[in-house]
Amino acid sequence: MKFVAKTDVGKKRKNNEDSYYAKNLGNDVELYIVADGLGGYEGGEIASKVLVEKISSYIESNKKRLGTLSHEKVMSVIKMGLLIANEEIYKLEKTSEKYKGMGTTVVLVLKVKEDIYYMSVGDSRIYYINNKCDKIEQVTVDDTYVNELIKTNVIKEEEAVNHPQKHVLTKAVGILKNISAEVSLLNIKEGYIMLCSDGVTNMLTEENILHIFKRNKFENLADKIVEQANANGGLDNITTIIIHL
Repeated sequence: MKFVAKTDVGKKRKNNEDSYYAKNLGNDVELYIVADGLGGYEGGEIASKVLVEKISSYIESNKKRLGTLSHEKVMSVIKMGLLIANEEIYKLEKTSEKYKGMGTTVVLVLKVKEDIYYMSVGDSRIYYINNKCDKIEQVTVDDTYVNELIKTNVIKEEEAVNHPQKHVLTKAVGILKNISAEVSLLNIKEGYIMLCSDGVTNMLTEENILHIFKRNKFENLADKIVEQANANGGLDNITTIIIHL
């Protein structure tokens, strides 16, 4: 798989609390992670970096055996990486007042041979875009208060767009001592996978994203996503990884 990636501080923030990882690890294993830190100037930035470092290190240390494992055991490796990262951030949060409330979202894609696994915690997202760039689908489900209101029919989807509590998360890495997350298989063979922080999705509609995919060469897509998110306000840090299957 080919990929392009970019992160940007945006127009309004002083520092970048997003982190990402995109690498072919060899042994027919590829790993992609986007994390969006929470908890203020220092805490959020460190939380996202710790998450990316801990999960990528753990998966990389297991890369030689991943191709020999069952789907369930590969999923267990991903979940263990998440647990290690969660424990580290949770402990770090207790060490200093400046880290109070620190945590992070995460979206992750792991390709092992022909299988594509994904995981999500928080409101960063994974999208699938088909080869013709005329269809986009959100793969992940946001862990947000507003999404819970939608699922319980308290509000409609169109009401969520401008809801005053749309950014309130119901789950993030490092906030609680224990964490669980579903790891699933993505059953696609062609097209594009886009991982991104909410600095992208709060500035660009799905129609905006499709328009960018239709109008630009693959190698320019990450740059153009960031450029357009900034043009639309750049209210948050902006990070995307785009993978072409």
